[in-house]
Amino acid sequence: MFRVTIAMLLAGCFMATAAHGQTPEAPVQPQTERGVQYLCGGVGQDESEYMKTQARSHGLLMTFATRDGSYLAKVHVDIADRKGAHLMAIDCDAPMLLVDLAPANGYRILAQTGGVSLHRTASVRKGGNNRAVFVWPSQDGPSEKPTRAEKRGLPEPDGPSDPQGEPQLRSQSEMRRP
Repeated sequence: MFRVTIAMLLAGCFMATAAHGQTPEAPVQPQTERGVQYLCGGVGQDESEYMKTQARSHGLLMTFATRDGSYLAKVHVDIADRKGAHLMAIDCDAPMLLVDLAPANGYRILAQTGGVSLHRTASVRKGGNNRAVFVWPSQDGPSEKPTRAEKRGLPEPDGPSDPQGEPQLRSQSEMRRP
């Protein structure tokens, strides 16, 4: 009886220690396309903050928004290297996309949503925090496919309001100005 009690106490302590040492599950799970790992997220405050913190350890953070500053989801993204070799094609149903790209210049990115395509060329340097912002004209009315926020019953994320490092979303003409 005494041995059973001690064994049960030790097992309980071990289980409590193991449970206490666990880290919470990440709000966005990594996925892989053609050998390239990526995270598609940013729906809601928790995911948005998580994506921003993860940007330091990933090659490139892409943000999708409209001219009025509202975040966009349901974006198809094609990425090729500078020679045009296709690296990946994914559909991101959230306003932020982190992609693990090797440091290099001249990645060609095509992002499409609502029948409008935007092209960018991006360079990825070591150390993360490389960003590309895609800004579309405001979309008129809802699309045919619900976003993750709509599925969860959350309001759609608004434009950036974080004064601590979130890039300001600007129109294409504003981006050309120094």
